[in-house]
Amino acid sequence: MAGTGANGRQLTGGYRAGKTVQLARLLNTESVRLLDLYKEKESFPQTAVSGEHLVSVPRLASHLPAGERVWLVHAALGQCQGLLDRAIVLEDAELGLPGDKESTEYLSQRKVVKERLGHLLQSTKSLLVDGAGTATVATGQERAEEPDGGLFALKVWIYRIIQDVVYWTNMASENLPTAPMEAANETRKMARNRRRGKKTVRR
Repeated sequence: MAGTGANGRQLTGGYRAGKTVQLARLLNTESVRLLDLYKEKESFPQTAVSGEHLVSVPRLASHLPAGERVWLVHAALGQCQGLLDRAIVLEDAELGLPGDKESTEYLSQRKVVKERLGHLLQSTKSLLVDGAGTATVATGQERAEEPDGGLFALKVWIYRIIQDVVYWTNMASENLPTAPMEAANETRKMARNRRRGKKTVRR
């Protein structure tokens, strides 16, 4: 059964959400590996690069309705996808990649993350549909301003994009598991309130 989330959005049953969570966890592991490979390739320190997230989506909060949290995760993943696609184009055009073993492994991992991110985006999209069966989600077309400070600035920008992918795939794995159950509880609660209202009117 589906439960209703924020703004009339509906959430599908637990099975589909469970598969989405598995994909999010797998992608998070793959993203962490991609970040490690990027650090090695570009000789970045192991510590994270500081700065605000490039993805401009409000932070998730436990008090938000289940549907709203899933919607925010989906919107963030959409922006991650747009940023990663642009980063790949600029990285290949501006930086170039030598054909050594290290870069080959990085390119393979980058392809895996790109493809799985697309799958996760579609999977979270399927969790949120309106009453007519049409997805009511963000397009993910927004894009953070590209760097304008030479090759090092571009490298840092790409690093921060991969960090955002790591962050938001982790948010997906942590916030999607209970969402359908919570949405179902919200639906039952609203139904009880409606029944009580009808009884009050009859009296």
